[in-house]
This record gives sequence, C-alpha cells and structure tokens, in this order.
Amino acid sequence: MKKKHRLIFFGSPDFALPPLKTLYLGGYEIVGVYTQEPKKKSRGMKELKTPVHIWAESQLLPVYSPSKLDKQSLEEFISLKPDVAILFAYGKIIPLDWLNTPVFGFINIHASLLPRWRGAAPVQRAIESNDKLSGITIMKMNEGLDEGPIIASQEIALNSETNGQSLIEQISHDSCSLLYKNLEKYLKGMLSPVEQDHDKSTYASKINKHESRLNWGLNAENLEQKIRAFYPYPATWFSHQGKRYKVLKARVSAIQGEPGKILQTPLIIGCQKNSLEILEIQAEGKKAQSIDQFLLGNSQFEVNTLITND
Repeated sequence: MKKKHRLIFFGSPDFALPPLKTLYLGGYEIVGVYTQEPKKKSRGMKELKTPVHIWAESQLLPVYSPSKLDKQSLEEFISLKPDVAILFAYGKIIPLDWLNTPVFGFINIHASLLPRWRGAAPVQRAIESNDKLSGITIMKMNEGLDEGPIIASQEIALNSETNGQSLIEQISHDSCSLLYKNLEKYLKGMLSPVEQDHDKSTYASKINKHESRLNWGLNAENLEQKIRAFYPYPATWFSHQGKRYKVLKARVSAIQGEPGKILQTPLIIGCQKNSLEILEIQAEGKKAQSIDQFLLGNSQFEVNTLITND
C-alpha cells in the first residue's frame, strides 16, 4: 500500500489507541508518536509506560516522551517533517511553535460537542450536568483552549446508565471512523473547518479532589449523576468512622429522611431531597463489592446510623 501523508500522533491513555491504530492500518506514514513520559510505579520499581507508548513500540514506531515541550524537543519535532499531527488525550499544552510546524497543523479529537464543554473534563461535566447529548468534535487546534474551527462532529445520546467509562469508550470507538472519513478530505482541501460559535461555549474545569466527596446535603439526583460522571476515576467517596469508602454505583430512591442517615438496608442514605441507594462500594484498600457482599463484614452501617463523613 502506498503510504499517505507523514503523520505524528499525540496521545497517552488506552482510549487514545483505537484512532492511532486506525490511522496506522489506514496507511498513513506515522513518523512519530508522542506520549507522556514514563512514570515511576513505586520506589525501586521500573518505570511505567503509557498504553500508547507500549503499543507504538510493539509496532516499531518511533516514540518520543519529552518531559517538556521546549526548544530542544521542538527541533526534534521539526526534523520529523510532519504533514499533520493528530492529538487525543495527550496531557500537555501544545505551544504555538509546535502548532505551526506541521503543514496542515494539529487536529484534535475532543470528547464533546464543541463549543459545549471546552477544557479538561468534558466527559465528566456532561454527565454530571445531566446533558442528554454529548459527542465528538474533530477540530483544528489554535492557541485558544479548544477554540479552533470544527472539521467534523458526531452526536452521542446519553441516558441514565451512561457513566464516565462507557462514554469515553464510545467516544474512542466512534472517533475512529469520524476521523478517518474526514481527515483525508481535509488534507485534500475538500472541506473547510467551520468557526465555533464562541458565545455558546461552556468550560469543563479540571476535577479537583474535594469535588469527589459526597455531600448528603445535596439532592440525590445530583449525587447519582456525579457518581456516574466520576466513574471509574477519580470516583466519588464518603468517610465514616475514620475510613474512606468509594461509591461506584448507586440509584435514586424516593424514600425521604435526614441527610446522611442510613434509612434502610441494604444501604439507603438520606439526602436533601430523596435518598441514595448504594449498589456498589469499595472500602479503602479493598476490592469493589456489591452492597450485599460489603455489608456482610461491615456492621457499622446499621439503620438510623448517621454517616459521620469525618
């Protein structure tokens, strides 16, 4: 097969792999793969490479993992003479000098329907906000934060079962055909990117640690949405009698009661409005368990007990 344009891919986690594999199998000449630098797993142990790094090396593709996108690493990037760069969940801000290097610029796979949910956590914020639609946007990058013109987009319907993991997996899968169908058209000048309506933009701020803590003073519906949004990472949690517990799955119950109080078993906890029935939980340092399994060995969760959240 005749090789196509010279392409460089930027990505790090496992869900960035499907579009990379699609481009590789589609005949593009992948002259480099950029990914986050290996992390040390623990003291004295070997470094942990990203899933993208591991796969790219297995295909004998050249891998680059600079800790900083500085002048020296830019010179190396320029020497690869890329026609286009594709980015999906790389994890670093791309400087302007880099954006201007490829002939056709940088193309980003963004996990929302831009201009809604620009920023670091579009998947989580869409679910947390009870959006009925999310999607994928293929856009040309510029200096702004997810402000570049749109090459293509595709809607994804959200429902009461959608969580952070299922949505990013679907985006990862569906982005392959959306990117492949439109990239060649863009490179051939057959389609022109369309400017976003900046007045309609919303910002998906990075998730901070305190957000993950469950506040029983909120409505149960809001907490259930957050539990799905933050699954599997960073995961929501509460503390009780000095121990921390992750809540991995729950549903809203119409039972009313004092916020933070255990109203019924297996485990229904009162909220400001309605209550939250915990279905799957993970004690600190333990494996995830169904609530029935969990309660067999945790007698401190009896009816009328108030969750201390200390």
